[in-house]
Amino acid sequence: MPHHGSGKKKGWFPEWAATRRPGRFTLLLAAAAGLGAGLVFLRLASYGPGMLSDGLTYIMTARNLLAGDGLDGYWGQYVYLPPLYPVMLAGGGLFGLDPYAFAGPLNAVLFGLTVLAAGWWLRRHLHSRFLWLWGCFSIALAPPLTEIASHALSESAFILFVTLALTQIDAHLRSGGRAALVRAAAFSALACLTRYMGVSVILAVVALLLAARVAPREKMKRIAVYTLIAAAPVGLWMLRNFLVVGSMTGERWRAPYSFPFIVDEALRIAVGGWWLVGLTAPVLLALVMAACHAFSYRSDWKRGAAVAPDVAWGPLHVCTGFTLAYLVLLVAVMMLGGVWHGLEWRFVSPVHVPLLLTALLLMDGALRYARTRASRGTVPPRRGSQTTRDALAAVLTLALSLQAVGLVVLQARAIPLWIAGEKRGFVTPRWGKSESLRYVLEAALTGATLSNAPGVMRLYAHGPARHYGLPCDPDRLRSALWNVFGAGDVHVLYFSEGDGWRGCSRQQDDDLRERLTREPLLELVAKRADGEVYRLREHEPLDLPPAMFRSTEAPVVGKPFASFLNKSHGRRLPDPWRWEKGNEADGWTSLPVQQPTYVYTPTAADVGHRLRASMYYADQLGNRVNPIVA
Repeated sequence: MPHHGSGKKKGWFPEWAATRRPGRFTLLLAAAAGLGAGLVFLRLASYGPGMLSDGLTYIMTARNLLAGDGLDGYWGQYVYLPPLYPVMLAGGGLFGLDPYAFAGPLNAVLFGLTVLAAGWWLRRHLHSRFLWLWGCFSIALAPPLTEIASHALSESAFILFVTLALTQIDAHLRSGGRAALVRAAAFSALACLTRYMGVSVILAVVALLLAARVAPREKMKRIAVYTLIAAAPVGLWMLRNFLVVGSMTGERWRAPYSFPFIVDEALRIAVGGWWLVGLTAPVLLALVMAACHAFSYRSDWKRGAAVAPDVAWGPLHVCTGFTLAYLVLLVAVMMLGGVWHGLEWRFVSPVHVPLLLTALLLMDGALRYARTRASRGTVPPRRGSQTTRDALAAVLTLALSLQAVGLVVLQARAIPLWIAGEKRGFVTPRWGKSESLRYVLEAALTGATLSNAPGVMRLYAHGPARHYGLPCDPDRLRSALWNVFGAGDVHVLYFSEGDGWRGCSRQQDDDLRERLTREPLLELVAKRADGEVYRLREHEPLDLPPAMFRSTEAPVVGKPFASFLNKSHGRRLPDPWRWEKGNEADGWTSLPVQQPTYVYTPTAADVGHRLRASMYYADQLGNRVNPIVA
């Protein structure tokens, strides 16, 4: 049942009145949710949601789904990400909206629902009205959450489903109701179908069910029911992936990250402006209050005057359990090489709401303990104790108020950037007015195109042409042309301003432009104010050096012999080199791996045999290329 206070309304942190006022509660909660959704709508009012590489995949998959092509991504079968978010984007077709146009309103509504779910959950456990109100608006104003909701990404849906799953498992642990357990399993299944990291919800809930104080037989029954409902949908999806492409979540060949690197990235995020103001500072404040609470309880216990602590342990265990499960799984995935990029802020955002709820529960418990300790008279009064408590309450109120002001300032600084179209994304003034893009759309190019804004081309340039990115290194231009040679007409598009997420510097783009102007394989077919369009000349040979080359000297027994990848073809992948001896007629025999793997030291047993080395590499377009042999 919800906690209700003693009816007191005075003091720094008034408690809920014994007689609830549902109208006022509903109005305040709706205001907080409306504020959060309104901030997202305000960010998207001018130029729509921001776009990252994952967002582009979602949009293109949703468009293919609406076109009747099934769940196909831009590069083939859609397996790297779960299917729920593209399906939700395709739902915009019911209203005649393109998935990209529908992404903004959808994420704003999802974020508003997240505020509603979190606020309702807090209302059931917090005694202090001040902390509840502060918590609701802190979530609505949280910069990482509003930033995510302003992009065409699945994290907003994932955070909502995680929050709903946690509220329902908390309800089940308090009441033992089967309906709450089924709802928790259903929301967990939706979270897994939104992000593969939703498995962390299942791990956390199973651990909580194992720790529940019920009969072992009943405990196993609950775990079986929950796991079956929560894991079956994503299990079927991963089975489909395996049958289609031979991998449950798609091939992931990025290099693994070390644990010290992950810790360093986490500290960098924690002390950043967004997280320091919105989450790190409140969590640290709550931990200090909890430590003081524990010290006071231990002191009273020794004097025989201890007051039973009044802390909502159930939701506290739920929030901390999910946070630990998610972060441990995230670290494991990064160390195993399953993450494309480093520890980005959006990967950590799903723990924002649980951590903030944990901080609020700790603050509320400490305040409740201090109030009960004084009101029951279990501790002999001391001179100045009341003044000290009031001073501490005043300091806490000031700290939380300043934190709220900081959130308002961060939002006030970010929103003008979104309105001006200066945030990361494709719907910006320069693309809406781009003469080069208009030329490409009117020309209806076929074959393949290379550009320094490949995301823009994939999003806007509908038609038969396939769109690829130009390399940042101008020396790799010919290699990029060679990779798409034979795909039909090949055009190169250089925009004066790229799309931002390619990762190239301004100087690299300028050097690339100069290289394009003097490349004999290309001819200029159109020049506009914001860019140029080139075409690959017909019947021009693309004479490239071999993709691999070896040491110039012949192999000698006992002397290291090395092979190298020609960097103009691409970059190495973390797969080790493979060395073999033999010939085409008799076959090849694998040789023992040595370190470093691109080096092999021949032995006497290798005399009279040919040696060859092979390895995987990623070409300029990011494609995984079959082993090449030198």
